[in-house]
Parts: sequence; C-alpha cells; structure tokens
Amino acid sequence: MKITFKQRIMVLGLLALVFLAAYGVARHYSPAIVAYVVEQALVQKTPEGMSPILVKERFEALLASTPPEGKMLRLLALSNYLEKVQKLTPTELDRLLRPDGAAAGTKS
Repeated sequence: MKITFKQRIMVLGLLALVFLAAYGVARHYSPAIVAYVVEQALVQKTPEGMSPILVKERFEALLASTPPEGKMLRLLALSNYLEKVQKLTPTELDRLLRPDGAAAGTKS
C-alpha cells in the first residue's frame, strides 16, 4: 500500500491536533493537581491534635483569598517549603496558611 503525500500530511495534522489537545488539558488541570498535592502534603504534616478537616478548610480559604495571578506562585512556595519539613508546628502551619499575602516559607 502506497501512502500519498496528502495522507501523510493528514496523519501529521492529526498527531499535531492530539498533541495540542493533550497540552491544553495538562495546562488547564496543572494548577488543580498542584493544589491537590500541596493540600495532601499539608494534611500529612499536620501537627498532632489538629484536625485535618480544619487544615483543608483553611487551605481552601487561603486559595480563595489569593488573587488568580498569584495562586500558582503561592502554591509553588508552599510546596517548596513543605518539601523541607517532616512535621509542621502549629506556628508554622498558621504562618503558611495566613491569607494576608505573606510569602510562604518566610519568617515574619
């Protein structure tokens, strides 16, 4: 079977379309995936005696209060900080989940 030039172009176009669709889906869902991973890390590193449900609620409130253009930066800063600690203290958790715009991982 001989493949014509037109058929090759159609196959390449289809592959490009599949690639663009996959890229679009990944770009759309990546902030949600990062937020989920950071939320799970916070829950795992929650201090003893603190409710994981409360931590999730505070994290959701933090995301809701963060402007959209700064949300991904905030998530990445939280993720970077959480990589370095085994367990959070209540003070660290309060500082990380403070919705006033303080940078995560900085001491105030």
